Amino acid sequence: MRSFLGGVDVSVYVDMSDLQSKIEHLRLVLTKEQFEKVMYRTFGEVGRRAKTLIAKEVVQDYAVTQKWVKDNTGSYQLTMGGEFPVTCTIPLKGHKGSIGGRFALSSPVRSRREGRVRARIVRAQVSTLPQRMENQGGNPPFVAEGVAFTRKTKARLPIVRVVGLGVPQMPLNRSAEKVQDALLDYAGRRLDHHFQRMIRGNW
Repeated sequence: MRSFLGGVDVSVYVDMSDLQSKIEHLRLVLTKEQFEKVMYRTFGEVGRRAKTLIAKEVVQDYAVTQKWVKDNTGSYQLTMGGEFPVTCTIPLKGHKGSIGGRFALSSPVRSRREGRVRARIVRAQVSTLPQRMENQGGNPPFVAEGVAFTRKTKARLPIVRVVGLGVPQMPLNRSAEKVQDALLDYAGRRLDHHFQRMIRGNW
């Protein structure tokens, strides 16, 4: 059993092995049609609920809103059969949040040392930007009109916004365990619910 979260050049695999014995029991006591119906309904609900579950966990760790996380979590897709009974794919998208835009600058904006810009990216602490933005030209960051920028070259222009993390990275980093636990817990509860409905003949 596998739940898969797909993003921009990232993948998060949610370990569903804790449900494996329950899945195998259902496979034995239900017909193939009933089993597939339970699987499809269960993980369809997990897929629909995933935006809320992911957002709720991510905002505990990162200084972002649930709306921003939800807006960058795509619609799920279910695949039946193959190596796993069902695969639920939830795409994660979106650009990285800008420093001074999505991620608020922290006061004081700069330390006494030139180029030290601080912002609140992780909710529990203040992050200090590197003295040189190696991935954006190798120059120091600076603040203009409340937003962090850096120069792409040694020339005065062009300048670009300094960015932090995007939604695809967050479930991979600090929020990974919480996101996996939330999805696993919800999947287990919905699996129990649909199995009980099936054996009672309520479908």
